Amino acid sequence: MVTNCKFKRERLVYWYLRLNGFLTIENFVVHPERSGSQRTDADILAVRFRNRKELFVNPMEDDPRVCECGTLCNVIIAEAKRNRCDLNGPWTHREKKNINRVLRAMGCFAPNENDRVAESLYSVGRYDSSCVTCRLFAFGESTNDQLKIPVQQQVIWKEAIDFIVKRFKEYRNQKRDVGQWSEDGTKLQEAALGENSTEIILNLFCL
Repeated sequence: MVTNCKFKRERLVYWYLRLNGFLTIENFVVHPERSGSQRTDADILAVRFRNRKELFVNPMEDDPRVCECGTLCNVIIAEAKRNRCDLNGPWTHREKKNINRVLRAMGCFAPNENDRVAESLYSVGRYDSSCVTCRLFAFGESTNDQLKIPVQQQVIWKEAIDFIVKRFKEYRNQKRDVGQWSEDGTKLQEAALGENSTEIILNLFCL
């Protein structure tokens, strides 16, 4: 039974990506063409730029799982699940054209390129142009070989937490002053620097 559960699991994805230098939007909503309920939402939409470095001396090493990218813009659409990695139906059903709508709302590809990008994302979870790499990522307790996206785009919670803990411990001095962060960020830092980090963080984020 989960105890001390305070924060949504999507927030752990947010902090993992933020610590890796991504700019993020949470709960990215795809609105209907006319009145009615939203079509769907992405848990996290994130973008990172190739030349990102933090610190002049001893720059922080980001996680290559999400950060290795051959183009200037590294775009990730992420879904978070408590158990096995998975993607919601809207990200797998071509006929709904929700990925097409997300791409149009983001604006990182030319309008006449969006359908081609969407088809690639539906098929293999990735598209590379000369300037932008866009990928679908799934976060969960374990990988899922039934997904069309490769295991390299499936991040298990323990891997994400291991990176977070390492970041806070290796750069303890630089990451010491976090008073301006939201509560989940300060609690995450506190847990990462304490004992039984993985278990406590899993509990904090309801995992």
